[in-house]
Amino acid sequence: MGKTEVIEALTKAGCLLRGTFKLSSGKISDVYVDVRRLYSHPAELKVVVADLVEIVRQLGCGYIAGVESGGIPLATLCSYILGKPLIYVRKKPKEHGTQKMIEGHVEGKGAIAVVIDDVATTGLSILRAVAVLREAGLEVRDALVVIDREEGAESTLKGSGVTLHSLLKLKELLNASTQA
Repeated sequence: MGKTEVIEALTKAGCLLRGTFKLSSGKISDVYVDVRRLYSHPAELKVVVADLVEIVRQLGCGYIAGVESGGIPLATLCSYILGKPLIYVRKKPKEHGTQKMIEGHVEGKGAIAVVIDDVATTGLSILRAVAVLREAGLEVRDALVVIDREEGAESTLKGSGVTLHSLLKLKELLNASTQA
């Protein structure tokens, strides 16, 4: 696929919203990309996931790690298609049962994990997940998102040795929507 098809898929699924929104970073924005809307649009979801899968395939990994909650469905689909083990990182430990931060089964130290989330703003959510995965003995070099809002995530992650990959920059989606 490519950027044009991803833009079309996100647009058709109604993922680009305008208004006043509080982001997970705490910032206020007049633009919100609700990637979760894709799950109600299977044809458009297939387009986005196909591009995510291709990038994960190129990066190579032993595990695909989703970030709660936006990254879990995307990571699950990539894991299923690629036949790679899925794990996901919670925002905080579960208060019952095993009380773990990482769900899924991790075998052996030093395996490579690619972290997947829906949108990157400051990168702090991804960075927290990376820290938890590294503490568990996994190697994390790459993170992948559908949208990079270009508000510091790339440099934040780079400072921790993680390269941020994205299908689109927010400005690419916005430029396409103003031309439509």
